Amino acid sequence: MDAEEGNLRRPRAMSGARGEAPTSPTRSGRELRDDDAVSPTRPFPTIDETPDGLRRRSSAARSRRSGVPSLAPRTTLAQRTAGKFTLAGPDDTPQMALAHEPFVQPGYADLNPSYEQPSNAKPVWSLAKPLPRVVRPGMVPTKEELLEKRANAQLPAENSQRIGLDVDPNDLEQGRIDKTTDPRKMAAQVEDARLQREANFMNKVLNGETTTSVGGRRSRRYSRTSNRPRRPSQWEDQLSIVQEGGSQATDEDEDRPKPPDYLTDDPLQTVPEVPEHVIDDDDLAAKMEFPGLDHATVPEDLHPLIQDLVEDEIHNNHTTWSVIRTHHREALAEALAVFVQLTIGFCADLSVTVANAGNPNTTSWAWGLATMMGIYISGGISGAHMNPAITIILWFYRGFPKSKMPEYFAAQFLGAFCAALLAYGIYYESITEYMSTNVDAGIITSFVTNQRETWISPATAFFNEFIGTAFLVVTVLALGDDQNAPPGAGMSSLIIGLVITCLCMTFGYQTGAAFNPSRDFGPRLALLALGFGNDLFLNAYWFYGPWVGAVSGGFFGGFLYDMFIFTGGESPVNYPLERTQRAIKKSRMKWKQRLHIGKQQPKSVAMP
Repeated sequence: MDAEEGNLRRPRAMSGARGEAPTSPTRSGRELRDDDAVSPTRPFPTIDETPDGLRRRSSAARSRRSGVPSLAPRTTLAQRTAGKFTLAGPDDTPQMALAHEPFVQPGYADLNPSYEQPSNAKPVWSLAKPLPRVVRPGMVPTKEELLEKRANAQLPAENSQRIGLDVDPNDLEQGRIDKTTDPRKMAAQVEDARLQREANFMNKVLNGETTTSVGGRRSRRYSRTSNRPRRPSQWEDQLSIVQEGGSQATDEDEDRPKPPDYLTDDPLQTVPEVPEHVIDDDDLAAKMEFPGLDHATVPEDLHPLIQDLVEDEIHNNHTTWSVIRTHHREALAEALAVFVQLTIGFCADLSVTVANAGNPNTTSWAWGLATMMGIYISGGISGAHMNPAITIILWFYRGFPKSKMPEYFAAQFLGAFCAALLAYGIYYESITEYMSTNVDAGIITSFVTNQRETWISPATAFFNEFIGTAFLVVTVLALGDDQNAPPGAGMSSLIIGLVITCLCMTFGYQTGAAFNPSRDFGPRLALLALGFGNDLFLNAYWFYGPWVGAVSGGFFGGFLYDMFIFTGGESPVNYPLERTQRAIKKSRMKWKQRLHIGKQQPKSVAMP
């Protein structure tokens, strides 16, 4: 194959049938995400377009691959990191991302359309990459609350000015609040900032805008690579939509009341103190005007307005099983990851036990590397929680959908049960030989956790699991925080594996270090089915250790990280109690709608 043909095969091919222009010069079909690192000092690699529609790498990129030195100036680590030195290392460069791009034959995307879908088409609470930032139901006001605020509208920074503070509403909305020893002053400014942010955000959503600026970043609707129009929902087509690129104003637009200045992107102005008798009630009511809010098609719970911004995935359904896998792919991936992780871990414990020799740290390394393998297996699909405690923590602190939790729990416990059976089957002959000269306690402790020594009290065993799980959750949340120091692509799996190794070495001596309800309960059921039923559930440790200790320790670890480091509003630690009450109210509304509670049932009419 000559050099010309080789150059034509390297870039990712785009489907010619769609007639689309490539959305990114480096991903060819996958959108360039906002968080993609681009060095300010290195020229971005370009890809040349050929007459036949395929793309070639630029001469600079080819020269680097062929060994010819490039004329582009070299940059230092300080230049690439913009002076932000961190022990986590510099960000990935575009050249490194290009080196990991696979070869894609022309026409592959036509037969497998989901391949060209952006990797962030939907949120995935994964241990393999930074956790998603989602708008939780409690963040978004209900229709009733917005109407109430419109009827009792307040001026910008009204709470702050009421207690005599001279503040700029623009600074408050950006979160610039001066240090003070008076909690009242901080509370008033925080309340003003939160009300302004919510009002501005909902005004944009109800006007049909799908992008908002938050903290200098652009939060945008995830879009497909295809140009197929998104089907509007039953209420969205009734709302006013902002035309892209602008349009001529109509009589209807002129008649529609416009939102005040402090609900737009224009700079806010400090409002001088005005006597109450000067302000007219009608003027106050007009301060909080949301076009289309009174329409009957707008739902009572405005959170679906936000949920609808994330589009559905595209799937490659070629067989009947592929359809089943599409609807249960996350649970299947979670079960497979748990199955592989625990099978390796149990086999490692058995190998040390039946050999009557070996360093106990061997099992610690095996559990850490097995966890790494599990995260690599399903980290991009299910998130590879592999632990009910992690799933619960991600729901409570990061907005993991609670509707998925039962399926995840079932997958985690089923995977653990099957892993114990397989490990026992693999080592059956060695286990039989071992038990002919030894008691079965060693085999049982290879599968389950308990007090390893008689002098370990229940309190010690509980806090052993509590502290170990708390440290694990702190590390998981730190690795998933994109504003901290997230590692490069693929490194989170290795790091969490090393963390598990460290925790097993630290806390494994006293109890065996479960840190995971399914890792202990699944094997107990498996041993019970295999005939080991003597003392599996007589000791209450199986409940207060891997269950109560791990789950409560996870909650404590999440609280510590969010209290001291995390700044995102999706965490209940960083939002007032009012949001929790609002979320509970919305949950009740949904259940009432599902159970048809509160609706008048049609009366039956007697037939003549």
